[in-house]
Amino acid sequence: MLVTSRHNITVEDEVYEEFCRFAGKKGIKISTWVTQKMKEFIEEEQMIEEFRKKRS
Repeated sequence: MLVTSRHNITVEDEVYEEFCRFAGKKGIKISTWVTQKMKEFIEEEQMIEEFRKKRS
């Protein structure tokens, strides 16, 4: 079972409205999308970190 926690984020109104307009058509929730983008970011940073370690 995954443990989740709540966090408040600030998003520009126009950006949020546009996101909801497009994401709603696909059944995507903002929390699901943010979580996925965070995972992608972490993966990229880990790859960069590993690359730097190998170069040293």
